Amino acid sequence: MSGPSLENMDFDNADDSLSDEIMSMSTADIQARTRLLDNEIRIMKSELGRLNHELQAQNETIKDNEKKIKQNKTLPYLVSNIIEVLDVNPEDEEEIEGANVDLDSQRKGKSVVI
Repeated sequence: MSGPSLENMDFDNADDSLSDEIMSMSTADIQARTRLLDNEIRIMKSELGRLNHELQAQNETIKDNEKKIKQNKTLPYLVSNIIEVLDVNPEDEEEIEGANVDLDSQRKGKSVVI
């Protein structure tokens, strides 16, 4: 299959040179070239179908993941039983020693045991 390649052809003169090339070929060569082109078309169609299927699968995966992300962003309802309600008053300490301070012991009001 010698002849000018598509990369080297000038597209203005492509029809003329292709016509000249086909006219100089035998019938068997034209049939062989037709079969090769048909095979390339079939391969490209199957590749296109494979890529479309892969694209569809990726889009479905993206939709599923976006749905999961949306579900995980919603805050859950906290359900529990209240065991005891405490009325807490902070203990009056005259002197706080050190840098550590227990903030829980300084709170005023009600507390709940869950």
